[in-house]
Amino acid sequence: MTSRWMTALAIASALIGSAATPVAAQTFTLTATLTGAGEATQTANGINTGAFGNAIVVVDLGARTVTYTVNVFNLPSGVTASHIHVGADGTAGPVVVNFTVPSTASNDFSFSGSVQDSAFVLRPDQGVRSADDMFQAILGNNSYVNVHSAVNPGGEIRGQLILKQ
Repeated sequence: MTSRWMTALAIASALIGSAATPVAAQTFTLTATLTGAGEATQTANGINTGAFGNAIVVVDLGARTVTYTVNVFNLPSGVTASHIHVGADGTAGPVVVNFTVPSTASNDFSFSGSVQDSAFVLRPDQGVRSADDMFQAILGNNSYVNVHSAVNPGGEIRGQLILKQ
């Protein structure tokens, strides 16, 4: 089995046996490097921007939350939104977890928060029929963080969430 399938199998086992597993074993950390080049789904070469950043997302299956910290640098115009989309690298996907962003922040800034699974935006047409489906998509490296701006409302910087080993 490939490493990706082994990870998916471990995640599925954690979700199925979540009632019997210690809480510490149910916490997973993912990271994303956010760049304009990551926005290649909007234009062939991404967005030409000096903005960049990173995101750390912690999935806690025991608490059924997604906690996030996003650091943004050199954003030339005000931030308008940020969230997790379901989708593979290089493909566009729907928003499933909304983040709370600082109103019109620009240049260098950070924001963080936590989202309960009951606030996830389910997308049955994309295979996200439950919060567990969303947890699987995030933990299976099938999701990305996007930061939108006033200049680039479709997304200024984006990065695929990767499970830390």
